[in-house]
Amino acid sequence: MKLGLIGIGKVGSQILTDIQYQNLFSEIVVIDTNEKLARGEVLDHQHAQGFDDSNHVKISVGDYRDLSDAAVIIVTASTPMNAMMPDRVLLAEENGKLMTDLMQRIASVTQEAVIIFISNPVDAMTYIASTTVDYPKHQIMGTGTLLESARFKTLIANHYGIDPKSVHAFVIGEHGKNAVPVWSKVTIFGMPIKEFEQLMECEPIDQASITTQIDKVAFDVLQQKGWTNTAISKAAVALTRHIVLDERTILPVTALLDGDYGTDACAMSLPTLVTRKGIEHRFPIELSETEQSAVNEAISYIQQAIKTGQLK
Repeated sequence: MKLGLIGIGKVGSQILTDIQYQNLFSEIVVIDTNEKLARGEVLDHQHAQGFDDSNHVKISVGDYRDLSDAAVIIVTASTPMNAMMPDRVLLAEENGKLMTDLMQRIASVTQEAVIIFISNPVDAMTYIASTTVDYPKHQIMGTGTLLESARFKTLIANHYGIDPKSVHAFVIGEHGKNAVPVWSKVTIFGMPIKEFEQLMECEPIDQASITTQIDKVAFDVLQQKGWTNTAISKAAVALTRHIVLDERTILPVTALLDGDYGTDACAMSLPTLVTRKGIEHRFPIELSETEQSAVNEAISYIQQAIKTGQLK
């Protein structure tokens, strides 16, 4: 089974590192406009296969023709993001052109691969990728709020002093400042928050404070480290694993809306059943009045980013 990886910057490099240890693919093709960088990354990752805990995977630098038999394509290609950039949407215009070009190239060689977008602003880019060429729409998705959901669970867990894996919580909406943490669905090992706090005899969680931190912590990483790559790679690799193994997992990923919450001219994260074929079902869940209002704002914001990304 073959993986195509388009873009080998900080995120692409981390994905290449992480995906090798999953034993999901026998072949990985790396595509980047900077061929020298791509060759160097490929060579470095080939050297890592000399260690006992690694898998022997064929890794090579290629071009779009090599994607004709790819099972999955991960897209991280992007115009550079400045560490002081206040909003991912500022990438929309240039990345919109880039997504249109690469989707045309992909569609000319295959209609079979599941395509996962990471390039920001990922919701707008997923919409543009899904509508710019004739390609099966159920095979196109973005990592969306997978990362926000992991941060959400971690922030809740930190407050209570428990393992994040004991927290069931997720975020929908935009990958960005209009992410919508679905507090109405949060449980701690099946217990609603109020019940857990009573039984735990602990201080109530400050939901407003947690909500403001979900996107802020991403820029804390970006501004202090200069880039983000570790957690988003984990999200992308986990999503890829669920797809390849056909685990029928429900995850908050980005795809086209289909009349959900009153619109189809948008793409955003919703709980989504993903399979080996891509997207099987989307769940426009019932929300609280506050959550629904926040989702409406997210939709409007993403639609503006889409318009920017569609500028010629």
